[in-house]
Amino acid sequence: MNAKTRESAENISAALGELSADVELCCDDETAECADLAQFDAVIISAPLRSEFGLNFVASAAERTAAPIIVLARADIAEDVQNRIRFTGAFVLGKPFPKSVLAQTVKMAAFAGENIARLRQEKTELSRQLEDVKIIDRAKCCLIEYLNLTENQAHRHIQKLAMDTRRSQREIAEDILRTYSGVTNV
Repeated sequence: MNAKTRESAENISAALGELSADVELCCDDETAECADLAQFDAVIISAPLRSEFGLNFVASAAERTAAPIIVLARADIAEDVQNRIRFTGAFVLGKPFPKSVLAQTVKMAAFAGENIARLRQEKTELSRQLEDVKIIDRAKCCLIEYLNLTENQAHRHIQKLAMDTRRSQREIAEDILRTYSGVTNV
């Protein structure tokens, strides 16, 4: 590690000291590329890296962790860097900066990361609910076609079976689809 890298690392550590943060420093690209980024609450990348500017590493890091990523880049190119890595969701902070600005950026990035995690969880739940509705609707179509039920009757039939057997409507719908899978291509 050269003197400039050590000084940058010490400045970052000092700025994050206010946050009672544990700092782990990776000074070469290979070590950083192999690090388990999922264990960190935030990832701070001081560009340029030794083997490249760091934009590829930012993209790689974004795929490997849900933690917020903060890229430190020279002030004169910070906007260009932000435009290039916008798709990663990383924050870019122009160097030089006061220690308090880094601490505030880390706090904001952590808050944004929490919101993103919450939105991802909501998205996953909504996707599951949508898939449930699709399966239930396909089962209703089978009941309408093969048992000559109306849509309301098919819906009520699935609801009643679910209540009587203490299973979800999706499980009942999947059973119905399995029952009629030999009769139709559902």
